[in-house]
Amino acid sequence: MWAMYDASAVRELFEKWGHEQVVGDPGTTPSRWTVIHVNHMILDRWMPAQGTVLDAGCGLGIEAVRMARRGLAVTALDISASLLRHARSRAKMAGVLGHITFVQADITQPFPLPRDHFDMCVALTGVVSHTGSRHRDALAHLVTCCRPGGVVLLGVQSYYGKIRQYLREGRVEDAEHLADTHYTHTVSDTFEDYCFTPQELTDLLTTLGCTWEAMFAAPAIAPYGYVGASDEDMRRGLQLEQRFLGTPELLGAGEQIVAVFRSQ
Repeated sequence: MWAMYDASAVRELFEKWGHEQVVGDPGTTPSRWTVIHVNHMILDRWMPAQGTVLDAGCGLGIEAVRMARRGLAVTALDISASLLRHARSRAKMAGVLGHITFVQADITQPFPLPRDHFDMCVALTGVVSHTGSRHRDALAHLVTCCRPGGVVLLGVQSYYGKIRQYLREGRVEDAEHLADTHYTHTVSDTFEDYCFTPQELTDLLTTLGCTWEAMFAAPAIAPYGYVGASDEDMRRGLQLEQRFLGTPELLGAGEQIVAVFRSQ
């Protein structure tokens, strides 16, 4: 098994993925775009009106640019130099390059950033899950950077949702492995993601001195996207996602869990 975190394998994978992208393109599948849209519904609710924000694992810079457009001072951090180049190009095309500072770093290591500094720390679309066995370190470093009273916004792979996906696809062995270990290959054969239950994520952040604010399934109604849907059907589907956002009965069933905590 590949449960031990290997920074070089993670960096190599995302460097390769970054080199395959076209500047300005979303660089993602319809399924992941569904997750991104739901993430943005939640991000917009908790985004501060002003101040500083850390986007840890910024990838192509989609959220970093969204926050910079609101006038926030954004620090965009990623392990991959190629993804940071894409994020910088996206920021330049959006006219917000001057609002974003780009930093290459591994989130499992102490950040080269000030403690207790940011009004909001964001790590969405499975960034913490990608750190595998080092997920506790990644969470601790995020919390350390957030000022007291600031918001920590996380999007992680869902333990129950991923098991459901594997069983739906007939991948019973993968489902059994995940059920026993919480680890799964979701991106590459060279490392495994760590999948969280809602209670586990809450307990971890509580031990780091945070208080729970809210938790969502992302997406809840159609995990793994509206594959093959027209733009109009996608729009209507996302309206349903917004309608049922935060429904407790759906929390463990989504593709990812998006959680909001308050640093103390």
